[in-house]
Amino acid sequence: MSFREKKQQNIEIGSRLKQWRKDAHISQAEMAEELGVSDEHYRKLENGGAGLTVDRVLILYEKRQIDPTYLLTGKKVKEFDLEGFLSNCDQDERKAFFERCFDYVRKYIY
Repeated sequence: MSFREKKQQNIEIGSRLKQWRKDAHISQAEMAEELGVSDEHYRKLENGGAGLTVDRVLILYEKRQIDPTYLLTGKKVKEFDLEGFLSNCDQDERKAFFERCFDYVRKYIY
């Protein structure tokens, strides 16, 4: 891969990361802290001046459930089978799932 192609790839990944962060109402400083990088380095990740390392992609997945495939390629998982998911959960898993859903919705209401 040429330098130009790699730079373009970093720009596209950074753009998806930035959009996700904005949609989640999280500051750049918060994301930088979670990734263990300076605010300046995080800004470079979003604008394509630096590339994400594998360990940081894993952090994003583990802490924020950002799909690595989407982040790296822009391809989204086709569909989520909510009924199938819920039918395979026990009561505690369902409760935790709905609490996460309500927390997520609250961010957009208030």
